[in-house]
Amino acid sequence: MGSHSGIADRRRLGSRLRGHFVASEVLDAQEASRAARAAGFDCCSEIEDRRPVQLTGFVSSVVVPPPSAPQSVEVDVFDGTGTVTAIWLGQDRISGIRPGTRLVLDGTAARRGRQRVMYNPRYEILGLPGEEES
Repeated sequence: MGSHSGIADRRRLGSRLRGHFVASEVLDAQEASRAARAAGFDCCSEIEDRRPVQLTGFVSSVVVPPPSAPQSVEVDVFDGTGTVTAIWLGQDRISGIRPGTRLVLDGTAARRGRQRVMYNPRYEILGLPGEEES
């Protein structure tokens, strides 16, 4: 009987604590969003279609289509509020851009289905994965 009540006590404690802790990814996203806003960048969650935007965020994924498809590079950039897919047409790769790279994107927002995209945006690499931020 004692072991069952101990398990139940731990479950109750776990469910009470769950609301008091936030995953580090959420905290990182919130900090990234605050820093971007403070620096004057737009946020993915608030950008409008067919408007010039300047975003900063981290590359979460890179997609390169198979050789049989038209050349393009698609990069998902997460800014703490949402994700935009940057698509560079006519490219088969972009040196320095890989998951974890910190970028600034400058271009026009659009939609492809329900997905927010930017075609051929100008970009600046602010940091590579593993580099310390200054």
